[in-house]
Amino acid sequence: SHVIEVIVDAGAAVVRASVGRWGEVEALTDDRCVLRMTSDSLDWPAMAVGSIGAHFTVVSPPEFLAVIREWGSRFARASQRTAATEESGLS
Repeated sequence: SHVIEVIVDAGAAVVRASVGRWGEVEALTDDRCVLRMTSDSLDWPAMAVGSIGAHFTVVSPPEFLAVIREWGSRFARASQRTAATEESGLS
């Protein structure tokens, strides 16, 4: 199991409302908090953190950062394909 820790640029109440009981949230300031989650998979926390809709920084583990980078590359490739499809009139 993995313990995921990220710093989120959003208030603790916003993050709690998004992740519910699946994460522990600790306020740092009015608009920044630490989110900790424990999960066997790193994909679920990536989806949960991404759905918050705020900037975040991965604190640990390093493997989670690798998953976030891979997801980011995948989404970037998908957006490029969509743009190319729209430009070619194949949409």
